[in-house]
Amino acid sequence: MLLRNAEILFNDRVSPELYHMGLLCPEIAARIQPGQFLMVRVQEGFDPLLRRPFAVHRIHHNDPPTSFEMLYRVVGRGTRLLADMQAAASLNLLGPLGSGFQVPDQDGLVLMVAGGIGIAPLPHLAETLVSSGFRGPFVLWFGGKTAADLVCVKHFKDLGFAVQLVTEDGSEGRQGLVTGHLEQWLSQQDELPEVIYSCGPYPMQRLVAEMTARLGIPSQLSMEALMGCGVGACLSCSLRCRPPRDGQDPHYLNVCQDGPVFAGEEIVWE
Repeated sequence: MLLRNAEILFNDRVSPELYHMGLLCPEIAARIQPGQFLMVRVQEGFDPLLRRPFAVHRIHHNDPPTSFEMLYRVVGRGTRLLADMQAAASLNLLGPLGSGFQVPDQDGLVLMVAGGIGIAPLPHLAETLVSSGFRGPFVLWFGGKTAADLVCVKHFKDLGFAVQLVTEDGSEGRQGLVTGHLEQWLSQQDELPEVIYSCGPYPMQRLVAEMTARLGIPSQLSMEALMGCGVGACLSCSLRCRPPRDGQDPHYLNVCQDGPVFAGEEIVWE
């Protein structure tokens, strides 16, 4: 975990609510693992008081890595301030933080599921799998409210992913919820995935976990949570999880330290 300033390389609006930011910080870039995140101070001073958590979207794979990207949605004062920042400005970062995704033990079908801004951490994972020599096949199921939510699709296709798109309003791909179409698709496959990686809103994650449990598919879910510190001190991101041994009561883990990636069967869904 490092505390460093990073130079903004670009900060582009890619949809009405989504922004794509590039950051130059070699020390942090060299340490980031897929699924880890950063706590970002969006401006100097104490307004906003707390840092904001952001997933790492991609790493620029020069040798050694020197820069990386974030994809974020404008949802409040902090992200609005971030969206207004220009190239060459500086951001203060704490990270990389958390426990990220684990790569499969063997080749086979790898499935990724994203809901809305939940796509943010998955390109880094996808690039890592491909560059590590995994042959897949790879499939991405990506759902959003409208077509405007479905960003960076071309990047996954360029990596060799088969991409299935779902929108709630039917403006692109299938109409409905990504989990409904995904379950039907899985029931038609001759080969089940070696693992399902998923990131998105809590209801979607719960359905993915229930689905993978029924089918006996290992799942790794990147959980979203409000965070005050990112290092396990404030306990604001506690997640109810199953005990390590039968007969014990459920216990709470911190999304920031113990996650953000959890096995689906670990979580007590509420």
